[in-house]
Amino acid sequence: MSDNPSQPGGYPPEGASQPPQGGYPPEGASQPPQGGYPPPPPGGYPPPPSGSQPPQGGYPPPPGSQPNQGGYPPPPPGGYPPPPPPGGYPPPPPPGSGYAPPQSGGFAPQQPGGFGPSPQGYPPQSPSYNVGDGLSWAWNKFTKNAVPLIVAALVLGIIVIGLQALINVVQALVSPGDTSYVSDSNGFSFSYTATGPAGVLVAIIGWFLSLIVTAAIQSAFLGGILDIANGQEVSIGSFFRPRNIGNVIIAGLLVGIITTIGFVLCILPGIAASIFLMFTVIAVLDRNMSPVDGLKSSFQTGKANFGGVLLTWLAAVVLVLVGAVLCGVGLLVTVPVTALLLVYAYRVMNGGLVAPATP
Repeated sequence: MSDNPSQPGGYPPEGASQPPQGGYPPEGASQPPQGGYPPPPPGGYPPPPSGSQPPQGGYPPPPGSQPNQGGYPPPPPGGYPPPPPPGGYPPPPPPGSGYAPPQSGGFAPQQPGGFGPSPQGYPPQSPSYNVGDGLSWAWNKFTKNAVPLIVAALVLGIIVIGLQALINVVQALVSPGDTSYVSDSNGFSFSYTATGPAGVLVAIIGWFLSLIVTAAIQSAFLGGILDIANGQEVSIGSFFRPRNIGNVIIAGLLVGIITTIGFVLCILPGIAASIFLMFTVIAVLDRNMSPVDGLKSSFQTGKANFGGVLLTWLAAVVLVLVGAVLCGVGLLVTVPVTALLLVYAYRVMNGGLVAPATP
């Protein structure tokens, strides 16, 4: 007989605590994780960083793994920027126009071969413009292109003088009497007979005819000047190709009418019109504008750069007077230099560029 009070078979009596079978702790007790790792902290794993997406399964990626396929970070808010244009460079300025496409929010920066201003807006006064620099540039370009400029000025001048002589002869035939001379905004003079309705009619017709012929001459001569400003090689023929002649004729007619009315009403309004509208034909030719837009462009240029425009106008008047005093022969030099100066002034004041004085 055994001294152990337990029941037969070596088991403890009923009601006594029994150890778990197999050596495992009782149910409810904490079990160590498989693999020997400590249990997770209370509440689970920490949340992922702000803005990142946790991987599927609720667990962070293992060390050394890539967060996204391909190894690139997530796109910025709003998506990726648009791809660059083919070749990686912006489109070049329109060839031969002298102007670069405008940038949004303002004017394109000055760079060789291009201009910035939009046709619908004008920059404030350009600090880079100086009438002395303009005269220096104009003289430099004249000396480099003296032969074609002088020959073109001579031939075109003969055409203008011949037209004026023809008008005077017709006036003398239809209505003999005293003759007066009036200058329009372009500096060309025309005469009319003050006595008789026929003479007045001839004077009016001659005035319009002079404006038309002058506009055609300006469109050809200034076209060659613009080629020089663009850095192109010019010849004598470059100054005998009328360009945009229809708009130039209408623009010249409008400027002539406005300036004449200004001189008739009072001298000062006529002078003001000459100053503010002296870039009209250049604007029409250089930027292929309509006559009305050319008037607006010239006026806005004068309004935004009045000091520089006034000095340029005075310099042009002095050049023409000096050329006229030298028996008229000096006009063969001063007229081309004046035209070069006006083109330089208009372009630079409007935020554009001209070909450098020294290539």
